[in-house]
Amino acid sequence: MSYNKLIIIFSFILFLLFLVINVPVPIRIEGDGVFYYSWLRSAIFDHDFDFYNELKYFSDYDVGSRAILHDQLKTYIGKVPSPYAYGTALLWLPLFVIASLLSFIFNLPLNGYSWFYVFFVNLSSWLFGVAAYLIVYSNLKKFFSTRISFWTSLGIYLATPWFYYQFFEPSMSHLASLFMVCCFLHFVIKFYKQEEVTLWLLSLVVFLMIATRWQNLLFLIILLPIFWQERYNWQLSLKRLLVVIGSVAFFWLTQSLIWKHLYGYYFLQPQGRGFIRLDFHGWYVLFSSDRGLLLWTPLLILAFCGFYYLYRKSRFLFLVSLLAFFVQWLINGSVHDLGGGDAYGARRFIETLPFLALALAAFLQNIKFKQLVVGLTITLVIWNMILIQNYRHGNIPHHGEFNLLEINYLNGIINK
Repeated sequence: MSYNKLIIIFSFILFLLFLVINVPVPIRIEGDGVFYYSWLRSAIFDHDFDFYNELKYFSDYDVGSRAILHDQLKTYIGKVPSPYAYGTALLWLPLFVIASLLSFIFNLPLNGYSWFYVFFVNLSSWLFGVAAYLIVYSNLKKFFSTRISFWTSLGIYLATPWFYYQFFEPSMSHLASLFMVCCFLHFVIKFYKQEEVTLWLLSLVVFLMIATRWQNLLFLIILLPIFWQERYNWQLSLKRLLVVIGSVAFFWLTQSLIWKHLYGYYFLQPQGRGFIRLDFHGWYVLFSSDRGLLLWTPLLILAFCGFYYLYRKSRFLFLVSLLAFFVQWLINGSVHDLGGGDAYGARRFIETLPFLALALAAFLQNIKFKQLVVGLTITLVIWNMILIQNYRHGNIPHHGEFNLLEINYLNGIINK
């Protein structure tokens, strides 16, 4: 059986799993997802950006919404704050429209809260996750064998927090953000291979990538090797540069207008002063039990080893991947809440996975004991699933440091 057929079967199994989880009672919109969704619901149904009624509804079960209402948090001009980007809401919009249509057909409330709305928000994240997986696989096949690309994409998907946020916290922005970063990397690879690129589509991808998660702006640094490569074709470089700058400028214009509407200022740090600090805790975000990247996702240790082989294969891919990871490591190691709060794994690094996949593929391609490495990858996938179950059922603390050796992981699987 070909690898393409295996991927089709695998995707079908994933869809069945999604239905099993969400058809009886869709996973709730909660946590940060309340604010991502509130942008969309408030704009469509209330024609404003006053999130009070959304928070009031979700406060029945969402702790964060309840806390904001209880503390009566208001901005400088007396409005409910929203420290989250609006791009995820835009990406949910197509399926939100379908949810409204189906709610009308089946005589369910057209209020943005009924079954179809929650289901299709979850389905959107599932689709983003599958699409991102296919793009990673497609990107890898341009440089590695189909076999290596298959096992790499499978491992990077199943042995990382990617899988968890696709199925168990789909109202978070991570899968929408990951999808847009995958699309952006796809364009960068097309630039590198000197393939034709539709500039308006590039503009849309850059805009949505940043609008979904602000720190994705840092990924634009990987365009520097492209512009250096095209330095002798200044007209082409200038055209692409203007497209990217225009997308960034349009995003910041809309974002600053929204901030002015909510906060009374055009520029601010909506998470509060001190959220981003000058002191850097790079080793902590890699190795801490409080969601340290390499401790929670040991498969990526192989990817880090693969940077050596990636450099030997392609200095361009090495530089792009290293830059992409470095800028995210820099910002994630400088925020106030290093562990990401209530989080499964190093969720703030999810967008670096398409780049780390290139390094992991280089490692798998060059290692002699391939069967041993495949076996190790499968073992780490199983370990990730065990961690997910323990986290879901509260056997692992949802935030803060803890001793991994003192956890009885069997309890998290048996006791539900």
